[in-house]
Order: sequence, then C-alpha cells, then structure tokens
Amino acid sequence: MEALVVLLAEFLTAFLVPALILAAELAALLLTLLLDLVLWLFVGKRRSASSSKGTPSAPRRSWKDTLQNWAAAAQLVRKPALIGLALTTGILALANTVFFERTVRLILAMVGQRTGTELAFTSVSGNLFSGRFAFQDLSARRVSDTRSSFDLKARNFSVDLDLLTLLDPPIVFDKLSVDSVTGTFRQPEKPRGAAGQNGGSAERIKAKRKFVIENLAMSDVNVAISRGEGAPAAILLKSVTSTPFRSNYAIFDTLFRSNVSGQIDGHDISISTQRTDSGRTTQWRMPDLPVASVSRFVTKPPIGWLREGVLNISVDDRWSRGNQTEIDMDWNIRMQGARAEVSEDAGAMERMLAVPIISYINSRDGNVDLRFKLVMDESQFENMASLDARALWDTLLRSMASSIATSTGGDTEDARQAVDKAVEGFKSFLDRHRKPPIGE
Repeated sequence: MEALVVLLAEFLTAFLVPALILAAELAALLLTLLLDLVLWLFVGKRRSASSSKGTPSAPRRSWKDTLQNWAAAAQLVRKPALIGLALTTGILALANTVFFERTVRLILAMVGQRTGTELAFTSVSGNLFSGRFAFQDLSARRVSDTRSSFDLKARNFSVDLDLLTLLDPPIVFDKLSVDSVTGTFRQPEKPRGAAGQNGGSAERIKAKRKFVIENLAMSDVNVAISRGEGAPAAILLKSVTSTPFRSNYAIFDTLFRSNVSGQIDGHDISISTQRTDSGRTTQWRMPDLPVASVSRFVTKPPIGWLREGVLNISVDDRWSRGNQTEIDMDWNIRMQGARAEVSEDAGAMERMLAVPIISYINSRDGNVDLRFKLVMDESQFENMASLDARALWDTLLRSMASSIATSTGGDTEDARQAVDKAVEGFKSFLDRHRKPPIGE
C-alpha cells in the first residue's frame, strides 16, 4: 500500500498545474464579465436616463468613477485571459486526442523522477478531461538502501479521477481497480533505535497530496514481502475491497474498512467488514499461521520475540464514526509450540520488558491461549507506512502482559504499570542515545 499511496500522490501533481492554470484563466475572464455587468447595471442605466432628460451630469469623482476604472483595468485582463484559456484548452485537447499516450508517458516520467521509480506500461486508454485512465502491463521498480524497494507489475490498472476535487482537497478517485499483480517489496532494516524501530518514531508515509479512493478493488495480487536481508513472505491476495481508502490512513482503512481474502505463505487469512448504523464491525481470522511467516515483516514486540510455532489469531472489533474514532477490540491469540526470545542486539530495557512474557510462554512449552480486550484510536494510525506501526504493538504488548498476569494470579494493575514503565524507559533510553549533546 505504501508504494500505491506515494505514486498516486505524485501522479496527481501532474494534474494540479493545468487545473490551476485553467481555473485562474477562467476566474479572470468571469471577473471581467462580472465587472462589466455591474458597470452596466449601476452606471450605464443611470447615464442613459440622464441623457434622455438632457441634463448633463456634473463632473465629480465618486464610487461610479472607481467602478469605471476597475472595469477599464478588467478590459486589459480580459483579452489575455481569453487567449490563455483558448490556448490552454486547445493544448489539452490536442494532447488528449493526438498525443494522449505520449502525454501519459511524460506524466509517468515526471512521477518516476520525483520518486526514484522506473515506471512503464504497454498501452493506455482514457481521457484527460474525464480523468479516466486504464493501463495495461503497468510496472513500477525502485531500488533503494534507505527507502522501500519494489519491483511490481500489474496486468490491468485503472483509475477514475474526480477532476473537480483537484481544486477542493482532499482529491477523490471515484474508483481504482488493479488485478494480476506480481513482484517483490522490501523494506530496509533500520538500525535499532532509529525511526520506525522499537522506541523510535514509527515509519510514516510521506505523500505530498492527500487523496481518497471511494472504491478500491484489487484482485490476484501475488507478491513477496521482506524486511532487510530476511527471507521473504509470500503474500497472496485473492481479493481486496475498501470503501473508502484514504491516503493518510492507509493502514487503518486496510485493517478496519476493508474486505480481504488471501494467504500468507499458503495459509489463509481474511478480514471482513460490515457497516452498522453508526460505524462498522470487523473480523480478522488467521488460523494456523506459522510464526516465521509473521515475524518476517512484523518485528515489533511481542510478535517480534516469537521464533517458532504456530499462531491462531482471531480479532473482533467494533467502532463508531465520530470526531474521535475508538476501536473496541476482542483478541484471541492461541499459540502452539511457540518459542520466544529477545534478539541478540536488544538493549537492557527491552530485555527487562520481555522477561515476564517470554518466561510465561516458554514455561508452557509455547502452548498459550490469550484472550483480552484493548481500545485503540484511529488517530494512532495516521500516515503509518506499514504493519510495524508502533501504536498497535505497544498497545498489544500491554494487553498481553495484563492477560498473563491474570492467568498466573498476579496483579493485573501492577503488570500494566510495570510494562508501561518499561516501555517508556526503553523509549527514553533510545531518545537519549539518538539526540547528540548540545554543542556537539
């Protein structure tokens, strides 16, 4: 989703410039016509009436003179505005009818240059004035050590852009559909303590333009996702529908506004969403999912501490629309044969945080059934770039600690406070080492 959001945002930039030029030329032309109308209504009629009476008006400066001066200035603007509007419209019409494919290739070349991406397609059809584009065999490739790298191909890719929203953000795609996608996607493994890892700021999508896709449909998506030099996980998405899908809440809308049917490394996963009178209900079902498959692209604790075994994950959530959307979630995580350990490069704070949870899992031979509730806020997902979003896993970690404390007869409140203290201490520890001393 990250690549889709960034590339679409840059794609929109190419339409903003001609849209603004047309709007400015049209506004200037309409303004001159409006001033002429006002001048005729308030000055022309009175002058005609005075002339018919044979009474010449005394020369004096008044608001009428000011209005006439404005109208005279508008006359100087009207002709260039009219010529500019005709030229802009003519150029766009020529590009749309004669040079459509060449124009689209120029647009994609601009997008590619801005994002460091190689973009290509076999053929394209559509209309610049309707905002409809249909690509065949569209490919996107980027190689980077600091940003996500991908090599993706889609047999069919079509968008329907609402051009009027270019001047009234957020920009709206009425529809976007993609099918038969293949390729790879890799996120770089950042050094521990850097942005996006434990204790640091979560990775965020830096899209220049906010947009909304009213109807997103994807089918037959088969990609390999990896992090750093780790082995890839095979992601197969048979179908994905989302209504709507917002660029600045891509992860939230995928998890809580979508219907997803697919597989991870050959194991079924599903997300189903239903509308209610005040919001939505969502179910996640991930049965018999190998730990190794999940930990390849989710490195946050507690999932990032698991090394072996199988997970059965079932989540039911409810949320209502409002100024501040809160999601009430019921989790059931059943582990079978799981083994947990902290990575070798984990710091002292993380090790202290991990001890009670890892000890509990390993003491039961990795056969653990955890049930708990948690509440999250939609704003915690704003601009999140991946499922490694800190907010989700920090909240899950606290809830698991409380559930484990209850299972062992411990004090749930003490467990929650201990985890909160360790999490905050771990973040402070990383912040102190990330920020250089004053004057350095």
